Amino acid sequence: MIKPTKYLNLDYSLINISAILINEFKSQNVISYDDLLQLTYNKIGNQSNEITPYALNFLFLLGKIEYHHSIDAFEYKI
Repeated sequence: MIKPTKYLNLDYSLINISAILINEFKSQNVISYDDLLQLTYNKIGNQSNEITPYALNFLFLLGKIEYHHSIDAFEYKI
């Protein structure tokens, strides 16, 4: 889903959700998983709940975020 097709709504694309998450991480360095889901739901809508975990995985693979299991939160790595 990284490569868009002509039928893909770009508001619900992986890249757009990742950009929204990075912008939020710039204001808060550590954010819980539930807060991230609620943030994308408020900004985009119900379909964001399916794509947000993929966006978090994408950012983790790029080395931009780190997961802390003990507090169930993500930390933005600068």
